[in-house]
Amino acid sequence: MKKFFALVTVGFLGIYLVFQVPILIVPRALADVATSTVTVGNAAPVVSDISLNGGADINLTENTTTAVTATGTVTDYNGYQDITSVICKIYRSGVSGAENCTSNDNNCYQVTGVTSSCAGNSCTVTCNFNVWFHADPTDSYSPQPSEYWVAWIKAIDSQGASSSATNTTQTVDVKTLIALDFTPSIDYGTYAPGSGDASTTHVTTATTTGNVAIDVNLSGTNMTSGSNSISVSQQHYATSIVAYSSGTALSMSAARLELDTGKPTTHPSNQAQNIYWGIYIPEGTPLGTYTGQVTAEAVAD
Repeated sequence: MKKFFALVTVGFLGIYLVFQVPILIVPRALADVATSTVTVGNAAPVVSDISLNGGADINLTENTTTAVTATGTVTDYNGYQDITSVICKIYRSGVSGAENCTSNDNNCYQVTGVTSSCAGNSCTVTCNFNVWFHADPTDSYSPQPSEYWVAWIKAIDSQGASSSATNTTQTVDVKTLIALDFTPSIDYGTYAPGSGDASTTHVTTATTTGNVAIDVNLSGTNMTSGSNSISVSQQHYATSIVAYSSGTALSMSAARLELDTGKPTTHPSNQAQNIYWGIYIPEGTPLGTYTGQVTAEAVAD
């Protein structure tokens, strides 16, 4: 750095003093500019906190669907606006292909997830399923007691990047549903006392409306008309048309009837069996229209 000197004159009382005062001269500094560049890359979304049915087992509804919900959180560090779609599945853990399973109302359901409560980088995802009555059970009474149902959620962003996760901390079962639909009436027609059906020709149908194969417990009441009655045992039944005398007499106590049906796999149910009935009217039975009740109770096969 160079120094320069200036002469300064100060005068007072007729006396003049001369001083040399140094002056500092700063060198000239020149600046240059650099351009900074960064590329923000794509971050794949992250799925977390998945829950199926709130962690509770799933109880199905006879002959129709049951609403089941899976929830989760989807995070995208490019901002939640970068999340373009969410795919949700629930499936039986032992199903072939697991997360890649094809939609099947027995063991694999797929829907589109709905996002809500979005802020910053994250959204809540809700997946609503309608699960049919014949969905495979996995509880201790089922044919697959060591299996369970899984919720799987996959998030996809605007660049096609994706990730998925399951509810690994939960074990949710679909419960066994033992149910049937039974023909609501048996009309034997008109018989004179001392006559009746030669064979079991009146037909009812027991349709399986749950998610396991069933048999049926049959019982009934006496048929009455005012104060008169026909014993419940005068009604005979079988799983095919047989001679009246070869049928099983109905009783007030439940008796198990073996059916040849299996677990339904479609809706309406594709598992049903006919039960055939006949009646004999004892001699001396008074005139009248007699009514009674037949109870068909589903029991696990």
